[in-house]
Amino acid sequence: MNNTLLLPILTGLFIGTSYIPFPPWAMLFGIAPLAVAIVQLYRASLVGDCSFSKLAWRGFFFGWLSQFLLNAIGFHWISVTAVEFGHFPKWAGFITLMGFCSIAHIYYGLAALLTLKVAFWINSRKNQGPAISEWVIVALYFSSFAFIEALWPSIFPWHLGYPWLWAQLPGAQFSDVIGFEGLNLVTLLSNALFTIGWLAWKKDAPTLAARVRPTLRWLISGLAVFVAINLLGNGREKPWQQTNAELNFVIAQGNIGNYEKLIVEQQKEFSVPIIEGYLKLSALGFEKHPKATFALWPETAYPDYLDQVFQNEKNWIAIRGFAQIQGRMILTGAYSYDTEVKKSFNGFFAMSKEGALLGPPYRKSILIPFGERFPFSDIIPYTKWLFPGLGSFGQGPGPSVMELGEFRLGPQICLESLYPTFSAEMALKGAEVFSNVTNDSWFGKTFEPYQHLTMTMARAVENRRPLLRATNTGITTVILADGKQLEQSPIGQEWVGTYTVPFTKNPSIAVYSRIAGYSWWLMLSLWILLVAFAKLRYSKNSL
Repeated sequence: MNNTLLLPILTGLFIGTSYIPFPPWAMLFGIAPLAVAIVQLYRASLVGDCSFSKLAWRGFFFGWLSQFLLNAIGFHWISVTAVEFGHFPKWAGFITLMGFCSIAHIYYGLAALLTLKVAFWINSRKNQGPAISEWVIVALYFSSFAFIEALWPSIFPWHLGYPWLWAQLPGAQFSDVIGFEGLNLVTLLSNALFTIGWLAWKKDAPTLAARVRPTLRWLISGLAVFVAINLLGNGREKPWQQTNAELNFVIAQGNIGNYEKLIVEQQKEFSVPIIEGYLKLSALGFEKHPKATFALWPETAYPDYLDQVFQNEKNWIAIRGFAQIQGRMILTGAYSYDTEVKKSFNGFFAMSKEGALLGPPYRKSILIPFGERFPFSDIIPYTKWLFPGLGSFGQGPGPSVMELGEFRLGPQICLESLYPTFSAEMALKGAEVFSNVTNDSWFGKTFEPYQHLTMTMARAVENRRPLLRATNTGITTVILADGKQLEQSPIGQEWVGTYTVPFTKNPSIAVYSRIAGYSWWLMLSLWILLVAFAKLRYSKNSL
């Protein structure tokens, strides 16, 4: 048991130190130790070392331990967010982190429990057929892992496809066919092959060559899958370097502190210096880049309502006058208010160079639990009264496209960029360029800005659309349709960037844009086929 317990600990350490911002050094084999431990539990069931139920739940514990460790390493910033965004005391932030680590990616354990339960059902002591081949156990684990992972209701979806882009591997370019969810499946396949290779090691063979030979072919297969995807991705970006239009613009990063943003929510007059700061940054950017036709500001950079009904307010007049004097558009995150339903929204607005709004705002549709929306607040009375400090934004209609004259923009706010189907739907609706406005100041100087950045940029490569990213405190940047990343801002500094971005008018639709979100049903289908195969092959009743 003690030796076996080391294996899930290794998986937690391997995956935790292979995810962004670390080099993905163990992503091809990091889950293999846990999978080997699960197979060892199945072996124990064949010799009657323990009851089926205890072994299955031990497998769940192994998976739980792995995910707890990797969460503590890779997502330690949850405690910072609880303090900064949720206004918790530090001790409560630590408790929040422990709760997150305990359940956030519990599918590591659920997949182990499901695999062992199915194996015991097929090949029980009371109905003893031939032992299930270990490769089948491995395949059951990784297929169940993949479909549960794809469906697990996490705050934000992450997986081992994103390190391909972080490491700038050529295989990341193949995501316009299979998506980063497909690259995750490729990574899991390599892990499965490495696991089978590990299990194939013949420790009792008389010579080293005899011990290594059965393992080597599986290890080579795991590497071959990785190499093949990189070969398929090599050069795929070149057709997207042929463009027929360009955008010239500036992005302002105001570096507004969390305390300042909270004060503005209580005292509206404090919004004036914030807006003036963004106007000065934008003016500086326009001086540096005379060809710029618009300025892009981050999420709620305009910390006030910007709907047409507020056009006589002081802040509204200030931004309108700036647009008219500069003769440029302003694209900004701001608050929006619906007078009919009497709700506030986290919005994104476009103001023309004449100082008029270019159509209705985009309103954020994927809201952060507790921070922007209290779960079930629409059906449970008094939640707003009981928890006045928690968010109560309205929910927007979903992916939209804004017609901005020279281009069609698909806007995203904050974590909406982490959902592949969201961006794919914008591409299908005709977006030529994506934008993401966000405020990562709530996460501090942790891993989160790098993780959020990489997962956001993935949407550009998957759908072959340039993506403009404006943040409050960094990292602000642009990624082109071919995956090239342009200048990045520093973190925690006031900054303005100037950009010229080539893009394609009426671009073709990438393969992945049409099939986004496919991995769960593909893996569920594979799992069902594996269970059927195992039942027919290894159940005594079928003989």
